[in-house]
Amino acid sequence: MTQMGLADQLGIRHQAVSNWERGETMPDISKLPQLAEVFGVSIDEILENGKGTELLKHMLNRTADGYLQQHELSIQEISEVAPILRTEQVEEVFESVKEKVALDELAPIAPFLSEELIGECARKSFDAGGLSSLLSMAPFISDEVLDECARKAFGQEGIHALQSIAPFLSEEVISECARSAYEAGGITSLVSIAPFISDEVLDECARKAFGQEGIHALQSIAPFLSDEAISECARSAYEAGGITSLVSMAPFISDEVLDECARKAYEQGGISVLQSIAPFISSDVIDECARKAYEQGGISALQTMAPFISRDVIDECARKAYEQGGISALQTMAPFISSDVIDECARKAYETGEKSSPPLFI
Repeated sequence: MTQMGLADQLGIRHQAVSNWERGETMPDISKLPQLAEVFGVSIDEILENGKGTELLKHMLNRTADGYLQQHELSIQEISEVAPILRTEQVEEVFESVKEKVALDELAPIAPFLSEELIGECARKSFDAGGLSSLLSMAPFISDEVLDECARKAFGQEGIHALQSIAPFLSEEVISECARSAYEAGGITSLVSIAPFISDEVLDECARKAFGQEGIHALQSIAPFLSDEAISECARSAYEAGGITSLVSMAPFISDEVLDECARKAYEQGGISVLQSIAPFISSDVIDECARKAYEQGGISALQTMAPFISRDVIDECARKAYEQGGISALQTMAPFISSDVIDECARKAYETGEKSSPPLFI
């Protein structure tokens, strides 16, 4: 028999029969008697034997109430017949076991239950077990019910209570709770759910925290802040407290802003003020400042920053220093000068009769 022929006999579209064959849907319970008649078999032969089969027969005979009073079904057994029942029929069966079933057991039949019934069960589960009890069923619970429970949980336990269920909450509720949590506990109170808070709200709270406590207050939440907010606070912190005020936040500040502040700091305080922040400044800026420092103060001016200055720049300055002051001028920087340059200068010193005191690393 073709799909079209069976569809005609059942009074349905042939696409429905095609879906049955592919396992995408199942026939409605009302079609079972017709299917059994068309194929000359019993309903038992169409269905697998078990409580589910018995239940379907009683539903067809309108005697399901009596059957459900005498037989206790499991959620698994209900799930086996749910695909061929209408939502109201699944809920009629579920009513017989509702008081004995926990919310986290409903997942197999959740797609066949109404939003209202799931919401009712979710509220009861929340009252008994808190917000975490909703996690397994969260994809099936309405936004309205989830947000309602989240607000209650926040009021009772604080924002950390939302962490497990945060991926399923609305941005509106998370933002509302985040603002309240910040006002009550400061920026650190937001860390547990920071990945779920909008950039707008996080940045808003970060700017307030910076204004009240300074840039160090942002350290715990920094990985979740926007570059714009961090840069803004970093520039303000530099103006108020200098380059050292940026050290705690340096790993999160953009290269552009760090280099900008480093250049200003150099102009105001010389190369030594860059030492604390040097691991985070670009090599180009360090070398740029090193060349200027050499021109202004000679090679000894580079000593505090020597571990961070490129070998090329150190060697370049060492050659100049040798030409201007002889090999003894290299003494303080010798551990950082390449052996090639030291040897080169040593040969020249020997040729000119110059002696180093004490000897360099030749």
